Amino acid sequence: MEEDSEFVVQPSSEAQQEEVHRRLQEYNRPFFKGEKDFSFHVERDGQIVAGIVAGSTYQTLEVDFLFVDEAFRGQGLGSLLLRTAEERARAAGICHVLLNTYSFQAPGFYRKEGYAELFRIDDCLGPHSQFFFWKDLA
Repeated sequence: MEEDSEFVVQPSSEAQQEEVHRRLQEYNRPFFKGEKDFSFHVERDGQIVAGIVAGSTYQTLEVDFLFVDEAFRGQGLGSLLLRTAEERARAAGICHVLLNTYSFQAPGFYRKEGYAELFRIDDCLGPHSQFFFWKDLA
């Protein structure tokens, strides 16, 4: 690093954020071999009404997002998607699932699905808590 160089911290545009993300992914690539996608969605009349975005690294399935349209909640679609991802992951040799949710989202749903709370951060989003859950697939 040159002695006369000056570092400047700047707000990032969306394109610059994507560049930072791309460079981190590039750095991480050697450590994250064997990634697999376990993302699925449910359609009705050609429209997506629910979906799960999940992927695995080594032995862990990480659920990034699970969404069910409000009009279709309570009909088992979240359970169907979660179990589909779990079954496919288990068949691929994945042993665990890791995910997080907020108190205004679905901690009770994940407990009902057999997930154990690893830890919780209280009052991290105003009065809301963030929960981290784990499930063994063995």
